Amino acid sequence: MIFYPSLLTKQFGNAESQQTLLFKVPKMDHHPEHKDAPEQALADILAAKDLIELFLKMGKAQELNLASLRDRPNTLFEINGISLEGKLIAHLVDEARRGQGYAYAPYSHFNVGAAILAANRAGEQKVFSGCNVENAAYGSTICAERTATFKAVSEGFRKFHAYAVVGGFDQHVSKALRTNTQKSYITPCGSCRQVMNEFEASPCAVIMAKGTGEIYMTTLNYLLPSGFGPRALGVDAADYDGGYANQLAQKK
Repeated sequence: MIFYPSLLTKQFGNAESQQTLLFKVPKMDHHPEHKDAPEQALADILAAKDLIELFLKMGKAQELNLASLRDRPNTLFEINGISLEGKLIAHLVDEARRGQGYAYAPYSHFNVGAAILAANRAGEQKVFSGCNVENAAYGSTICAERTATFKAVSEGFRKFHAYAVVGGFDQHVSKALRTNTQKSYITPCGSCRQVMNEFEASPCAVIMAKGTGEIYMTTLNYLLPSGFGPRALGVDAADYDGGYANQLAQKK
């Protein structure tokens, strides 16, 4: 069971009342009509099996379907203050899968792809894809999200509005294992969440897709709550140029 007193205090009262609810309210499936009944909503949240389910029950994430997104390309899907068109979500997933196809994973055989929607200082937007690149010295391996991140930053795109991640085992592992991972969401590791946090537009949408077509969308601030980033040090990553860009402009 996952219990966050600080997260629930604002919505469900003080810690003492939460503890009372914690021990008295039975677990049950989530029902929309519970949104106006704090004690029932809390029970729904406490029934969550993991963070993925917890965010869904709290209304901080939503599940979509890739086929439905393609049928509704111009529909806006909103979560935690950010809205994305269906066709953009589908495009990011497609680009992440394209990146996955280039994965170099001869040791784990777990291929991951990522795609980032990033903007530069001029407001131009571009999608960058990446894959995981393993190394014989295992510690030198890099994840797909960081590959895409460094590609974007190396071209001056340092404001991330959304990113998608997909993954799964290749043909070198058993069919049963491949099938199981296709039914699961692949979540970014802690290091990738921290690197993405350096350049997030705040909010930054995080999109995870199963091999079976389901899509899960939330925002980075929920995957990395109270994350430490450049703002804590007075740095705006999206606007930073280190003076080098100005030097180049002056030379021209």
